[in-house]
Amino acid sequence: MHSAKLSYSTSRRPGTAPAASWAGAPSARPCSNTSPTQLPPSEPRRERVIFVSSPTDAPNERVLIRGAHVLTGDDRLGDFAGDVLVSDGKIVDVGTGLVDERARVIDGIGHAVLPGFIDTHRHAWQGALRSLGPTWTYPEYREHVQIRLGPHLTPDDVRIGNLAADAMSLDAGVTTVRDESHIMNSPAHADAAIQAHWDSGIRAVFAHGWPSTEAESWQFGSDRLHPEDIRRVREDLLADDSARVTLNAMLRGPELSTADIAARDIALARDLGLRISMHVGLGDWGAEQHAIAQLAESGALGPDMTFIHCCTSTDEELRMLAGSGASASVAAALEVFMPGLGQPATNRLLAAGIRPSLSVDVESAVSGDMFGVMRAALAYQQLVRAGAGGAMDVGDTPTFDARDLIGFATIEGARACGIDDRTGSITPGKDADLMMVRLRDPNLLPASDVPAAIVTGGHAGNVVLVMVAGRTVKAGGVLIGHESIAEEAARSRDRIYRAAGLSAPSRPAGVSAVGSPASHEETF
Repeated sequence: MHSAKLSYSTSRRPGTAPAASWAGAPSARPCSNTSPTQLPPSEPRRERVIFVSSPTDAPNERVLIRGAHVLTGDDRLGDFAGDVLVSDGKIVDVGTGLVDERARVIDGIGHAVLPGFIDTHRHAWQGALRSLGPTWTYPEYREHVQIRLGPHLTPDDVRIGNLAADAMSLDAGVTTVRDESHIMNSPAHADAAIQAHWDSGIRAVFAHGWPSTEAESWQFGSDRLHPEDIRRVREDLLADDSARVTLNAMLRGPELSTADIAARDIALARDLGLRISMHVGLGDWGAEQHAIAQLAESGALGPDMTFIHCCTSTDEELRMLAGSGASASVAAALEVFMPGLGQPATNRLLAAGIRPSLSVDVESAVSGDMFGVMRAALAYQQLVRAGAGGAMDVGDTPTFDARDLIGFATIEGARACGIDDRTGSITPGKDADLMMVRLRDPNLLPASDVPAAIVTGGHAGNVVLVMVAGRTVKAGGVLIGHESIAEEAARSRDRIYRAAGLSAPSRPAGVSAVGSPASHEETF
């Protein structure tokens, strides 16, 4: 990999040596028989920056990670203290005592290595509209973002939003995102969204949706067919289903359109050979529509479908999903934050025989990392167990633990996206989509139970290494990617607000009008 020069500051504790000037992968040390959770000597703290030069320019390396606590996500291989060998973008071998004279060695002692997280439902175009409404209800979110702001995004705003969302994802160990893109205001918007995913270095499943212009005419009883531009995208841009960026169809289904429109949209997607995602069980409206039951009755349910939310779908409908081989995505953080959607259906899905995937949904209301999603799912389960669950949570349901949650966030996500043949677990032959988490950090040590430590205490700052198809996109705790998009994101946000006739959100002290720090000097 090329040596990208990073302009970042370092801070160090008294008595430590200055940090290295290049934020590459963790330094190699001689491998020992030390337990993978043993903490190495303290090192200088490095300040992280976002983006330098493109990770897609770097050649694939031959890398050997040694002495880590490996959470493979593969039932045959299990978890062990050992090594992972990566070459030509693939996981070549896993085990103990691996030796490779040609490989660059990364010391994994005191770290966990696990598959990259897979977010099966994120509206990435809202990446520059982050954290606007953590207290919004679902109707307030729709009014503010989809109806008032959505029509005013230019293709470049979509590009910037997607880059910001991908940056957040990669920084927090998300190596795959299914971008549910209901901002298809023009063909140029689709092109910009897709190009951003190519540029960021993330693995993306681009789920082509509908426009946010005339948003009310596209949802809740809409009689408009899915935009025909999806054919052009399939034929001209995303024809290769083995590429790093691939195509799915984000359809409205009978809950957001009509039974006839849903049937015709599904036929279009299947004619193009595309997997389908669909929002169902959205609050009271979803409870009235019984969209899954409608699809089952029409014979449209199938294993090529992923159903998002399912909050107010009935238990019988969830059993219909399981019987069809369909998958589900639980956006637990948003569902517990945003009144009007309903509560996470995680436990009810397990009772129906479905191991769900997990997703972020909208960064305009919740954080864009999967650590928060896992914690939200766990917190809601504990409320259900305490008898404080929602109206849908009646009777006993199976429970899950931290190890299950990591599975939901990795291999189950790969299955929901139809890419479990190439990612989702640390299995020889699969693409090297993985991350390394530093267990010696104060919030994780002593990591007595590694999955529990990651789920209950983990955050992006603990993620020191991220690879996508063997290409290093984060190393030494620093993202490697593009030139900084902070200024572009702030400009985009302000321009969208002006176009919508709204006052732009206030800026924090010390941040310039374009969103960049007034000074790079910081005092701690």
